[in-house]
Amino acid sequence: METKFYHYTHNQALSDILESGHVKLATASAYKKEKPVAWVSSNPHWENTATKMVHDGKGNFQHLTFKQQFESIGCTRIEINSKILYTWAKLRHKTHMHPIVADSMEKVGIQQGANPKEWLGSLYPIHKKHWLGIEIFKDGEWKKFEIENARKFLKLELQSLAL
Repeated sequence: METKFYHYTHNQALSDILESGHVKLATASAYKKEKPVAWVSSNPHWENTATKMVHDGKGNFQHLTFKQQFESIGCTRIEINSKILYTWAKLRHKTHMHPIVADSMEKVGIQQGANPKEWLGSLYPIHKKHWLGIEIFKDGEWKKFEIENARKFLKLELQSLAL
């Protein structure tokens, strides 16, 4: 089976990505002088580190499950051309990531059910010319959408969440 590479996200973020035409670098996760990364995964179902955290109003944060995220903000992914990606091992070096930070990311990722061997990324925003497809999790499976159809679907989904 051919390995595919995906940028996993949620409905609003995919809508923003479609609008901008690129997957942005994750600057918030870059520590001190590290170079930020546009994150991608080879996990064929879902990258657990892409699951969002929610604040419970009491000062606690909790990671959503895939099902909770799907039901609340949606689950989407963009298939990315692998020729522009670096493996996790290379990213650790190329981003100037401190070994303690990298080891901590791995530990937390594993605790969330992720596999660092599936992590890849780009040191540059991933422009739409490097996208191979867009998929939205719907009716229990990943469904391919053309960009314009994805925009229409997301607009309706986001409007229904705002009600």
